[in-house]
Amino acid sequence: MTATLGRLISGLKRAVIEAQRSVCHQHIEELQQFFVPDQEQDPSLSFPEGAWTARMVGMNVPREVSRNGAVALEHHEVQVPLITLLPLKSFAIKQVEILTTLKLELAESPDGGEDEDAADVLVSMRRQDEQTAELKIVIQGLEPPAGYQRIVAAYEKLLNAQLPT
Repeated sequence: MTATLGRLISGLKRAVIEAQRSVCHQHIEELQQFFVPDQEQDPSLSFPEGAWTARMVGMNVPREVSRNGAVALEHHEVQVPLITLLPLKSFAIKQVEILTTLKLELAESPDGGEDEDAADVLVSMRRQDEQTAELKIVIQGLEPPAGYQRIVAAYEKLLNAQLPT
């Protein structure tokens, strides 16, 4: 198989972009588990389009109550958004390393001349050649986007407003 070096690099770049899209799509799927569609929402819309409500879980929080000089604990139920309980990170492909053995040669120009500006590098990987290829993809956890952090902070404020003082 012979291709130009430019086409090989372009193909690798497209593959990395598609892999990053896959990582982002997985992040949206994970985020979706924390929300349910609003009742008025068109059922044909899928996350994140449309209107969504955070999934809540009821939790009993103890609070001290004083009655006739005696202090007792009572339970106060609060609705806790699930998104505030589980930390999420964004993921991105940090780097891609490809190690391989290739045969490189300059392509001849179509008119047979030696035009250095038009020269391209041909890359050859033939079956009879011993080829080794290693692919290393490093995926790094990043801080969530600012919009996501603001949403979680807003839900935390709602939770704090429910807690007894």
